Formats: sequence, structure tokens, C-alpha cells
Amino acid sequence: MSTNAGGYDGPAGAQAAAHLLEKTARETDRWRAEAKSEAAATVAAGREEAAELVRAAREQADHLVASARAEATQVRDATAAARQREEAEIARLQQVASGHRARLRQHLTGLLDQLDSPAEADDH
Repeated sequence: MSTNAGGYDGPAGAQAAAHLLEKTARETDRWRAEAKSEAAATVAAGREEAAELVRAAREQADHLVASARAEATQVRDATAAARQREEAEIARLQQVASGHRARLRQHLTGLLDQLDSPAEADDH
């Protein structure tokens, strides 16, 4: 009597070993299918999560861009208003300076006229 590698004797042993190999093959196929299914589910969940992250990031980026544009508009408007005020102040100061120059010129001309008047009176 000889014993085969699986510990079974004769044709019945060979048949039992073949049955065990078939059962192992079926279990292996089932585990492989379950692993593939689980991997596919994990990949799908990862893709969904990635898509959600991308959507959230785009939404946040859009919000930040809109906020930055609004702030830029406010700064531009405030700068334009300040510039207009400063230009108006410059124009006002130029008018004041021009008026002071005219009054000073008139005053100095009057003083020169006064200085020239006594000299003219002495010449006659």
C-alpha cells in the first residue's frame, strides 16, 4: 500500500484529493472575486471623494476669486475717490497761491509807487 502526498491511498484518495483541489480552487476564485469587488468599491469611493474634494476646492477658489475681485474694486474706487479729493485740493491750493501772488504783487507795486511818489514830488 502506498500513500500519496495528500495522505490518501488509492483511487479513492486521488478522488478525495481532486475534490479538495476543486474546492480550494472555488474558494480561491471566490476570494479573488471578493477582493476585486472590494478593490473596485474602494477605487470608486476614492474617485467620489476626489471628485468631491475637487468640487469643494473649485468652489472655494471661485469664492476667493470673487472676494478678491470685490476687494480690488473697493480699493480701486477708494483710490479713485482719494485721488479726486487730492486733485481738488491741489487745484484749490494753486488758486490760493495764485491769489496770494496777485495780492503780493499788488502790495509791492503799491509800495514801489509810494517810494517813487516822494521822489517825483521832490523833482518838481
